[in-house]
Amino acid sequence: MLCPIRVVACRKWASFSYVKPIGMTAEVGGNLYGSSFNTFSTSAKRQTIMPAWVIDKYGTNEVLRFTKNAMFPIINYPNEVIVKVQAASLNPIDITMRLGYGAATMNMRRDPLNIKATGSEFPLILGRDVSGVVMECGLNVSYFKPGDEVWAAIPPWKQGSLAEFVVLSGNEVSHKPKALSHTQAAAIPYVAATVWSAVVNTGGLNKDNCTGKRQVPPPVLHINDIVFLLY
Repeated sequence: MLCPIRVVACRKWASFSYVKPIGMTAEVGGNLYGSSFNTFSTSAKRQTIMPAWVIDKYGTNEVLRFTKNAMFPIINYPNEVIVKVQAASLNPIDITMRLGYGAATMNMRRDPLNIKATGSEFPLILGRDVSGVVMECGLNVSYFKPGDEVWAAIPPWKQGSLAEFVVLSGNEVSHKPKALSHTQAAAIPYVAATVWSAVVNTGGLNKDNCTGKRQVPPPVLHINDIVFLLY
């Protein structure tokens, strides 16, 4: 019985998914797969490893390790993009994550069915800010194309930006302002998202109710300056 194939990525590194009928296993390269969807590359030249800073356990600075053999990210869903990192920055959350803060909550987000073994998040790549260039797009991604310069604040349950490449959902990425270099752009996303959350979610301000309102005492950066930087 033939298995239908779902194409989830295009261009040089096409990825496909076998849709396994119930009660069957799909065999790819001599390996049997029992899950419903499995990805593989049609190119023998696809890069499989990359350099990255990783941690293999939670702790102090001593747990940081540089490796040239980190797993290369792959497109698992058609709405994802692979970004080549041009610049990254660190935030307080990276330090707390290195110490293990939020580990249980993040693991629930990574593995909601609790199928994987304890410690399956390692080796973990830190870094929540990224500015880079789109290298590959899933087939459902319509707002970006390979070569686009983008920036993003990476969700804390995903692998981070202290690596050569990172994979993100298309709705987690936006075009980088042309007026900013990659280094400048990498310093903004997570901080801007934090400010936005404070002003909009906590402060309750939005485009319909903020006319004539001011923050007291005034912040170092006025919200209009932040909007200007973002757009």
